Amino acid sequence: MAVDGEFLVLIFKIIIFLPFILVLMYLSLKYGSTKLQKLQDGKYMKILDRVALSKDNSVVVVKIGGKAYAISSSSREIRILFELPPEEVTGIESSKDIPQIDDMKKLFKKHIMKKDVKDENKI
Repeated sequence: MAVDGEFLVLIFKIIIFLPFILVLMYLSLKYGSTKLQKLQDGKYMKILDRVALSKDNSVVVVKIGGKAYAISSSSREIRILFELPPEEVTGIESSKDIPQIDDMKKLFKKHIMKKDVKDENKI
């Protein structure tokens, strides 16, 4: 049974690049979540939530200054639907916080344990 040269090159590439990709994933999860949160925080305006209703239409919750609005957005127009009460805005903002991942072992155990529990339920 002869091994094709292209197959060996493919295996070599996988052995070389897989650890590199895993390290990049680790670094992006470890340090990227706080940076991403800072990028999302606008000074005056920010989008709190967005729901696509169709290809061209969506409903967006936008905070402008101290007030938040529900806005319908389409390819033709943007309309303010209503203003949200302040307690609703704080609830939306608190649910959108990106958690900081401190320990990758805990993260993997959490997801592996979820998978194991799901697999046991199927049996």
